[in-house]
Amino acid sequence: MRPIAVAVGLLLEHGCVLMGERRAEKIYPLHWEFPGGKLEPGETRAQALRRELKEELGIEILQAEEWFSETATYSNGVTYDIAYFLVRSWDGALENREFERVRWVSQQELPTLLHLSGNKRILDRLLSEGIPQ
Repeated sequence: MRPIAVAVGLLLEHGCVLMGERRAEKIYPLHWEFPGGKLEPGETRAQALRRELKEELGIEILQAEEWFSETATYSNGVTYDIAYFLVRSWDGALENREFERVRWVSQQELPTLLHLSGNKRILDRLLSEGIPQ
């Protein structure tokens, strides 16, 4: 089975990154993740990121750059091809439309949250290099 293509946004502000806590009724309940989601047929990674952040947070991306990509297999056996984008500017006020809650997380706070198993490499990078400015 081919990996599922996903585009994820690392929204950056004041040395922190925005994370969302998955809703209690979803798979991997109350695990923290970065906003984003699966590509729809015919979408590029950037187009999917733009659509997902509009759907989940009500914002329009003004600037995003692809920063890191990886293939990760989650504990349920599903494999994802994940593209992480640095998002430094957007239009609109952040509005939580998808998550149990959202919050800005500092580098020091990252290891204290319950994370998705597939996010290990990106979290390791953020912990070792710091949250990009």
